[in-house]
Amino acid sequence: MDGTGVDFLTTDGKPNMEVSAKYFKAAGFESGKYEGSEKLLMVGSNVGVAAKTAEVAKENFEKMGFTVQMRLVQPQTMYTRYCNVPKAEVAICPNVGWIRDFADGQPVLSPTFAGKNILPQGNSNWPELDDPKINEAIDKAEIAPVEQRAQLWGEIDKMVTASAAAIPWIWDKQALVQSKNVQGVIAEYNSQWDLAWTSIK
Repeated sequence: MDGTGVDFLTTDGKPNMEVSAKYFKAAGFESGKYEGSEKLLMVGSNVGVAAKTAEVAKENFEKMGFTVQMRLVQPQTMYTRYCNVPKAEVAICPNVGWIRDFADGQPVLSPTFAGKNILPQGNSNWPELDDPKINEAIDKAEIAPVEQRAQLWGEIDKMVTASAAAIPWIWDKQALVQSKNVQGVIAEYNSQWDLAWTSIK
């Protein structure tokens, strides 16, 4: 539950401006905040709670010294025109998310962080991470035997986290209601009802 142990990801989920300042100073910004003039384009969803979470993300980036130009659009537009299209040059996509297709590290980490998966359209490597060491580790893990996979993908997870290529910043709290005669089973990867295992008592 403590994650990889990096100090910029905490289990309480609260922003830590002291840690943020430490990294900005290490990058040469004496004030502990971004001091450049570049504007960052943020494109988020304009639907329901997602729009509010985008506003919170914008506010936090601005606390770090960034100037953020935010556009809120329909979710399908967010993906097809902006966040999944590298040439759109979107710096921040606060409402994108990824769910694994099967229980393994590959469907989580390869589509989202392997350099070979940066695509001109339908791109899911949103940070456009193309790190030779991470790419090599992913290539090795993709063809590894089953008994080695968890360890290899765990090491890749640590490498990606250390690069700060993405910020896992929110986990939805889902209201799940079931009747007394239902034996409900919740899927661990998305906190929704897993209908393959849910049954009638």
